[in-house]
Amino acid sequence: MEDFLNRLSRFIVRLSVITGCCFLVLNIADITVGIIARQTAGISLVWTEELARFSMVGFVLIGASAAFAAGDNMSIDFVVNGLSPRWRALCRLISFLIEATVLVVLIIYGIQNVMGGWAMQTMALGIPRAVPLMAVPVGMGMLLIVLVASYFGGGQK
Repeated sequence: MEDFLNRLSRFIVRLSVITGCCFLVLNIADITVGIIARQTAGISLVWTEELARFSMVGFVLIGASAAFAAGDNMSIDFVVNGLSPRWRALCRLISFLIEATVLVVLIIYGIQNVMGGWAMQTMALGIPRAVPLMAVPVGMGMLLIVLVASYFGGGQK
């Protein structure tokens, strides 16, 4: 089971890095197009601002799994490091339970938002609002898998 969790976590992290990079490249290209259009042609492309916002949200939420796996999450652990191994394990369990609970809540509410977003369209791009909203449940689901793998599979945290 531990080997499966570690392999799944590595796959999710790679997927997170690749997808996050694609969103980042899209964001940079989109902003560049907007700047060039404004400076050279004197026109403002309305959709570039919306696409930049959505690609940034996707980059952050989908890329969170890779950041977590790399240890780039914020934590204050100088107190926990000074505890005995038994108390450290208890603190790690409590931290895991809180993090997992928050992620499950975000996934549930994110799915509800996505389900309600199919009927509405974004203003500039004209796509269903559910499309950019999918970043929340997908990103948090990926992060939950990496979190579970790091706790039960012995991976990084």
